[in-house]
Amino acid sequence: MDHFEMVEKLRRKVNVSYEDAKIALEASDWDLLDALVYLEKNGKIVHEKSASYTTKQEAEPKKTQSTAYAGGVFQRLFELFTQAVNRINRIELLVHHRGKLLFSVPLLAFILLLVFTFKITLPVMVIALFFGITYKFKGAKNVDGVNRVMDRAADMMENIKTGSNHNSQSGE
Repeated sequence: MDHFEMVEKLRRKVNVSYEDAKIALEASDWDLLDALVYLEKNGKIVHEKSASYTTKQEAEPKKTQSTAYAGGVFQRLFELFTQAVNRINRIELLVHHRGKLLFSVPLLAFILLLVFTFKITLPVMVIALFFGITYKFKGAKNVDGVNRVMDRAADMMENIKTGSNHNSQSGE
């Protein structure tokens, strides 16, 4: 390789001027490695962060208070969401026909069914009440009130079906 090619190779490799590359090569007796060291010692090599690779681990940038707060808020929201899902997963919708259990559905599955097929699910559930289907929730402490409402709805449908005007819970 002639001197001109060596200067061009060094110049392109380390991003220095032609004159700096030539001076470095002449000072190092045309040895490329020594010329690199010479340029490094004299501060002529411009390091580009994106083109350099290292095994040195850089310290992570410190989180600002706002990013730490945002991370904490999202983590807390995620925890609340998972607690709610776990609580919902313990509740079941029981479907009975004349006192006999037909099937049970986890509440989460029932909620998803309502969300995605509301226009179908709700009318089917109401129509099923005419055929003696009743619904109850099981698995949580606070489902008694909901179950009373479901029982009243079933009683109302039974009254409508039989044509009677009296309330089946006349003892109240």
